[in-house]
Amino acid sequence: MFLFFLAIALAAAGAEAALGAAVNARGVLEILGNSFGRPGFNATYDYIIVGGGNAGNTIAARLAQDPANYSIAVVEAGSFYEISDGNRTQVPGYNWINTLDFPIGQVSTQTSIALNTVPQPGYNGRSIYYLTAQTFGGGPTAGSLNKWARDVRDEFWTWDNVYPAYKKSVTFQPPDYTKIDPSQNISYDPSAFDDNGGPLHISYGNYFGPSGNPMKEAMGRAGLGSIAGLNSGKLIGYSTMTAAVDIRTATRDSSETSFLQTGAQASKHLKIYPNTLVKRITFDGQKRATGVDVQANLANVDLDFHLNARKEVILSAGVWHSPQILMVSGVGPSETLSQHGINLVSDLPGVGQNAWDQPLVPFLFLANVSTNTQFQAGNPAIVERAISDYLNSQSGVLSGVGTGLAVGEKIHLPPFPHGNSTKAWLSTFPSDWPDVEYVALENAPISQLESLLGNISPDQNFLNLNAVLLSTQSRGNVTITSADTLDQPQISPNWLANGDVDFEQALAAFMRVREIASNCSVIIAEAFPGPTVNTTEAITAFLRENMNHLFHGTGTCKMGTSRDRTAVVDSRARVFGVTGLRVVDASAFPLTPPGHPMSSVYMFAEKIAESILQGD
Repeated sequence: MFLFFLAIALAAAGAEAALGAAVNARGVLEILGNSFGRPGFNATYDYIIVGGGNAGNTIAARLAQDPANYSIAVVEAGSFYEISDGNRTQVPGYNWINTLDFPIGQVSTQTSIALNTVPQPGYNGRSIYYLTAQTFGGGPTAGSLNKWARDVRDEFWTWDNVYPAYKKSVTFQPPDYTKIDPSQNISYDPSAFDDNGGPLHISYGNYFGPSGNPMKEAMGRAGLGSIAGLNSGKLIGYSTMTAAVDIRTATRDSSETSFLQTGAQASKHLKIYPNTLVKRITFDGQKRATGVDVQANLANVDLDFHLNARKEVILSAGVWHSPQILMVSGVGPSETLSQHGINLVSDLPGVGQNAWDQPLVPFLFLANVSTNTQFQAGNPAIVERAISDYLNSQSGVLSGVGTGLAVGEKIHLPPFPHGNSTKAWLSTFPSDWPDVEYVALENAPISQLESLLGNISPDQNFLNLNAVLLSTQSRGNVTITSADTLDQPQISPNWLANGDVDFEQALAAFMRVREIASNCSVIIAEAFPGPTVNTTEAITAFLRENMNHLFHGTGTCKMGTSRDRTAVVDSRARVFGVTGLRVVDASAFPLTPPGHPMSSVYMFAEKIAESILQGD
């Protein structure tokens, strides 16, 4: 898509340019179609990357930039969000609101795939909707990465060895106080970023609402300390969240706008296959991955063809679809494959197991300052001003994602019946690993508010203050429902399924949110669940019926040692039992680091690209 934007820029400058074609400064014709593979035609590449998400695009760009001039195919089931969903995924404010309140319900769109879990016993048998997270959020802790390295027995993953990779991916943009209220006084650690960082822009957006400072004061009154940002390996305390927003244009940055475009500009040998579904990975008689069978859907005609890999197939389809593709290709639990008539290539019982996700405790509060509620509710005057601010000065509500503070702390356990077991479990985590994260959001789910309160009046404003559990014991799984990747996998994160250990954490986090809220001067009432939910029995019922998640699943193709029968890949992401195949996405994480895993996905791709280019 970089040539698409180049053509627009040239046209705006008065240059002769057709959409998707332009003559560059060196007099060379650049054509948009040169960046794409031809659907329906078999082809051969050095590397085939399955999935054009954060990990896949990053590793594609790093391979494309190498002087070896590798040929690379990026195969993506979706397309480009800039042309598939209007401006709803480019404009930061629209994007986050779209995530909270999708207008056509829980269905697949051109920019997302709708998945629903099987009924979850820990959530009162509810089936939960699953969508991909969008914000950058911050990094993990130093201790969590050192634990990663110990678990997989490879110093390659220690904090000291991966911290440079976190910096390598991003270009940090400091707060622009001509657009953000200077009284916000956002604290960050400049040493967490590199002046020569990568193509992904992270920032604080160009807008923070008036609830920010009162929320900081509430955190302090609740005994929490301020820390300098969330990107330098420290998460115990509160700070302002970063997001993947380029403040120059106040638009979302993504692995596509940053890494994929960088890779396409760096090499004419990188080809993109959008709207192309991988059906299976193919292997030769020596169990070497030789390529992928794919299907492109064009003009209502399914085109089946094959892409051959000279060197490797790199699977980056995400926590639920990477294990699905492995299983339909013959890599996974032998019993499962036999049930679906799939020929066994490598018996790996851990494929689809060890799913680790972060449960969420939801709260909504009525505030006495403006938040994003009125914009979300369609208040005409507020919407008109927001659009004007955004278009004319790249500021206002639409120029940020609505996030504010994130807070990490070791959980405070009251004297619960099973508290000793819970404390024993929590003691297994590093000392700098927070057990719970509290996230303050200026956006609120309007459909939920309207179902609770009826119509929202023009003077009402609401805040989210949610708790996210980071040290849970329950692990979930995913399996296939057929031998066809067109059929959605069966997913079961198993939130709160282990009994008391995770539930007691949820109960303690619930109480702590109320304590923090009681110290906040701009919160005037609890709208959800409301003050009548005040007994252990009532709180328990509320949690079971209303807890959700933060879309942070990992671990379904877990990294580990060859002695670990639950491991799927080794410490360099190579799949056990075969050659020429890696899994490079969050499914290969051996654990879910505290914080938001998006930054760790970029780091992971940077490190595996480094390993590949070093010949390992």
